[in-house]
Amino acid sequence: MKAEFSIISADYVMEGSGKDEKPAVRLWGRTRQGRSILVLDRGFQPYFYVHYEGNGNELRQKIMKLEVDGERPMAVELIERKILGRPAKLLKVVAQKPASVPKFRDLLKEWKDIREEYEYAIPFHKRYLIDRKLRPLGWAEAEGRNVKYKADVDVVMEANDVKPAGDEVADAGLFRVLSFAVGMKADRLESVSLAGSGGFRKTISGSEKQVVGGFVSAVKAFNPDFIAGYDSDRHDFVKLNAKAMENRTELALGRDGSRLVFARRGYYSSAEVAGRPHMDLYNFVDNILSPSMSAELLTLESVAEELAGENKLKGAELVLKLAEQLLPQIFEISNLVGQDPFDASRMAYSQLVESLLMREAYESGEVILNRPKSDEIARRVRAPSYEGGYVHQPKQGLHENIALFDFASLYPSITITHNISPETLDCDDGCRDIAKAHVPELDHYFCTKKRGFIPRVLQNLVLKRSELKARMRKLKPGSAQYRQLYNRQYAMKIIANASYGYYGYAGSRWYSRIAAECITAWGRHYIKKVIELAQQMGYDVIYGDTDSLFLKVKNDVDAKKFLMKANSVLPGVMEMDLQGIYKAGIFVPTKAGIAAKKRYALLDSKGSLTIRGFEKVRRDWSVIAKDTQEAVLRFVLKDKSPAKAADAVRKSIARLEKGHARIPELVIYTQLTKPLSTYEQIGPHVAAARKMEKAGIAVGEGTNIAYVIAKGEGSISDRAEPAEAAHDYDPDYYVNNQVIPAALRVLSIFGYDEESLKGAGQVSGQPSLASFAKPTKLKRRPRR
Repeated sequence: MKAEFSIISADYVMEGSGKDEKPAVRLWGRTRQGRSILVLDRGFQPYFYVHYEGNGNELRQKIMKLEVDGERPMAVELIERKILGRPAKLLKVVAQKPASVPKFRDLLKEWKDIREEYEYAIPFHKRYLIDRKLRPLGWAEAEGRNVKYKADVDVVMEANDVKPAGDEVADAGLFRVLSFAVGMKADRLESVSLAGSGGFRKTISGSEKQVVGGFVSAVKAFNPDFIAGYDSDRHDFVKLNAKAMENRTELALGRDGSRLVFARRGYYSSAEVAGRPHMDLYNFVDNILSPSMSAELLTLESVAEELAGENKLKGAELVLKLAEQLLPQIFEISNLVGQDPFDASRMAYSQLVESLLMREAYESGEVILNRPKSDEIARRVRAPSYEGGYVHQPKQGLHENIALFDFASLYPSITITHNISPETLDCDDGCRDIAKAHVPELDHYFCTKKRGFIPRVLQNLVLKRSELKARMRKLKPGSAQYRQLYNRQYAMKIIANASYGYYGYAGSRWYSRIAAECITAWGRHYIKKVIELAQQMGYDVIYGDTDSLFLKVKNDVDAKKFLMKANSVLPGVMEMDLQGIYKAGIFVPTKAGIAAKKRYALLDSKGSLTIRGFEKVRRDWSVIAKDTQEAVLRFVLKDKSPAKAADAVRKSIARLEKGHARIPELVIYTQLTKPLSTYEQIGPHVAAARKMEKAGIAVGEGTNIAYVIAKGEGSISDRAEPAEAAHDYDPDYYVNNQVIPAALRVLSIFGYDEESLKGAGQVSGQPSLASFAKPTKLKRRPRR
């Protein structure tokens, strides 16, 4: 019998007892026909590699005589693979049980003829997926026979062969998804709301024991492939599990009847359910999406509104709506890096990059390097910093007809073009005397004769992404196929772009601080090169920063002329893109009077604003300050009227002073960057957090504190109230510490100061929009 199925989860169990105990890999999934399936593979054995010196056959015989817990190696094989690109003779030590692998390794690591042991800490079921070249959410073909097994699935197959069945990623609509949200009142479990694919809706209430039992029964009855929550690792499942224990029952949610378990993952634990991955969407949003989001806080409501355009649904229905938006993205990332969606959705960028490299290493005959030990990580963390990107000083003031260019994936393209990889660094293949191999500003070079492992992986990603984008151009935007290809190319983009950071990540297997430093050196070289080219061609360079260039142009043709010339002089896969031509833009000064880096606003032909570095895009400023600043930018850029901008500021001041501002407009968000008890200086957010903690609200490192500065006596910190408890506000604080500083960030270059914004009438000596010869000195203000 054969079956094609998409893998949603993989694990393993031990079967038998004593000397006969062996592992069985379990692959959970759904067939093309929509039937749930469990595939058992009992034919895969755990192993690790030994890099040795001397006589391999003699060493092999010695290892075969080793014994741990009454078990000897199943086999020891002489093999050849590569370690950082160099051929290496290894011994492959095969064990009977996964738990025996580290025990055999511990015996061998002290032997003098053993240079190093490798791949001894890869979880058994992940080792299986790598070796079998199986990718979660992709399609696999299993051949075997149907068997009886305790599992809540339609089909159980014992396989004698499992192999990939194409590169396609399963459509998210194939799977059953059940979302949930708990309802708490103080510490009492009031209810659990459920929403499932196909229109399923249910709310369970009653005693705490009834709610827990009803939840378990509902999950079993619906039998989902995925359970979706939002911050459910830290909240919903923690509450449910605690109430289950209090009532002497279990959250037996697994497809094999097993209970929910919490697995430690760094600073927190993840709630795992066998056979139906628990997808905590918050983790994916926080790790991957949040840097590009505008939401002040990553609450379910704010995230769902921004990502899914939904602001009416509540509870489990809102979680389901968000899951429908995010699961296809997670599935593509999961498939690309080869991690099941439970793990992939909880990984940071560096872990995703490493997962892909581990797979690619196996398939290219490279040994997967070991993770660094704690002392090595500490050494890496202490390493001195190196120079980053080059910044061409911005020209302060207002500009018109601005073309914005940037390098397409600058650091990945440098890595590919210059073959930057740990094993190609300062090679001994005769490349020292080759000029193009040398790194600008540094005494290093990279091999030009042998392709590096990581550049090869990245180039494959870049080529595949280009093919996908070409296919997308032939499709209707918004169509199902277009969205699927978009998610796939997005997965490739974020992994490629994260590769530079992975070189410098202290926990990296393929760590190379020098490689990371060389990449930024090449980056500085190329941004300077295109700036020099622009100046030679007669363009006015307004600003340049790391991978972006702002030029004053006459029109589209003029901009494209520069683009063609720039791309003609860039080597390898490097190229620049024209991001857009803007009608107007403004670059504002720092307190020192020079134009600020990474702080500008641009207005396009459709009237849309692009804002970078201003308070408008920061989470630690109130809405009224940010909205006022946006109005100022719009009046200056669109209407060319600083006077109208100043009037907008005065209107905001008047609203505040008359008490007409609403509390939600005044909330300030600041994140706790360490445990609350360790703060010595008590800023407003710390004071508000302490009040929250006193009220029984859990806060800690990483919590975003929402607070309002209220009326009353004492310092600003003394008057910082949690947003939920705030009933009034201090107008003077919001005028002097929020609205005016945000407005002056723009209006100071037009001659405005605090007094002129608080008063009425024209500013004395106000410069024209075209006059910015001398930067205006700003008055120093105390820190907020």
